[in-house]
Amino acid sequence: MTKETGRAPWIAGGRGLEGLIPSFHVGITMVASLALLLVAAGAILNLRSIKYLGALIVLSVAGAVFLALPKKFDFFLYASGFTIPYFVSVILLERDRAVLVVTGTSLVTAVLAIVALATGVIDKSKWTFEPAITVPMLAFICAGLLSIVNTTDRTLTLMALAQEVEMLLIFLVLVNVIRNEAQAVTFLRGLYLGFALQCVIYGVQNFLGFSFDILGNTKFTGATDLEAGRIGSQRGTFANAPACAALYFSMMTLSLTGLYLSRRRLSIRLSPMLGMMIGLACLVLAAKRAAMLGFAIALVVMIALLPRHSPGALRKLLPVVGGLVLAFLICLPVFLIRAEANHEAAYEERLNLTRVAWNMYDAHPMAGVGFGTYDSVKREYLPPDWSGWLYTVHTRYLLILAETGAVGFAALLLVYFMVLRAAYTGIRNIPPEFRPFQISLLAGLVAIYWEQLWDIFNSRQQGYLFWFLAAMTVALPKALAAAPAREEA
Repeated sequence: MTKETGRAPWIAGGRGLEGLIPSFHVGITMVASLALLLVAAGAILNLRSIKYLGALIVLSVAGAVFLALPKKFDFFLYASGFTIPYFVSVILLERDRAVLVVTGTSLVTAVLAIVALATGVIDKSKWTFEPAITVPMLAFICAGLLSIVNTTDRTLTLMALAQEVEMLLIFLVLVNVIRNEAQAVTFLRGLYLGFALQCVIYGVQNFLGFSFDILGNTKFTGATDLEAGRIGSQRGTFANAPACAALYFSMMTLSLTGLYLSRRRLSIRLSPMLGMMIGLACLVLAAKRAAMLGFAIALVVMIALLPRHSPGALRKLLPVVGGLVLAFLICLPVFLIRAEANHEAAYEERLNLTRVAWNMYDAHPMAGVGFGTYDSVKREYLPPDWSGWLYTVHTRYLLILAETGAVGFAALLLVYFMVLRAAYTGIRNIPPEFRPFQISLLAGLVAIYWEQLWDIFNSRQQGYLFWFLAAMTVALPKALAAAPAREEA
């Protein structure tokens, strides 16, 4: 009897035990499932609102659907465009008016990046960081860090910086996941389906007289009453001021105008003519002066650029004008009520707010009073003869000048210039049949820059609008010019 023969029964017994012990991945799955079950049970037992229970159920169903999806990358690319107007967030930290949150849009974008890298859809070696825009944005973030030397609340500054970092990461993800025409179409389909649904929701809100978001939170403003001359501007599902919804409708209407003028149509599953008509109607219903004037300025920019870069598109301008005029005439009574408002008083009120911001700049001209701290320190910088409404200054540019000083203000202007430059360069790089579309995206940037003259523009919702548009202006010229062979990747 050999030594090996004597060990054979022990080896056979050990192999039998191995059959009873689960593999590593099965064991990890079992442990993770048990942990999630215990966490969910504890969360349910401590719930204070039924909507959180509903959220847990929705997340569970979403997780199950995710595991069953055959094309996970395409799904999340589609969802990233769809989620823009449907704001949902989980608050991690709240301080004064500032919040540190995880939003649905940021979560979808993060999962999109992970799926793209894990599945090999995006080659890691070809990941681009767009230094022409990223470097100025990092300089702006560093300027925000520099403002800590004067800040009275470092937590507020760090929370504001976290939001800016989030916007930069979203921009980088989007410009890297939209690499060819197929991916561009997938993203745009989600974007425009979300827009069409938002228009329907906005119409319902105007009929009912109150706004609501996807979590069921409501904001009653009253319906628009033409006889009484009262406008009830709704918020859509942005969970933000009505100006955010108005800017969104302005941007989307401009982009659909560009798609209509393009020689070749992308299969976005929405008629560009119908989309721009309902988009303009919603813009007028929002009744926001800055957004409506910004839209008009953007249209002028488009008309000025078309003869040089896409003269053939001028032949389609007449139907565009006709469609927009028809939509405008339908909502004309709302516009007339808004036109009769006391614009001079509103301007004087906002001009008065700038005095506080200039005092902050005079006190700290280089580094500012601290990024994100304007609201908490504004009473310390009131002029001696102050009277009237006190609120955050209603212009993004002066707000940044006050909070981050000349350093941050210069960095922000550089960011905006480089994004606009990339959009203009993209007009030459995009295939000629899509040039009107790229011109419309550039015009959308002009509308945003105009909006920032009259709005605080420091919310995440507004940040998403800008950075998604910036990513489109950079990614789409490359994606739509990609060779057909690359579309199979």
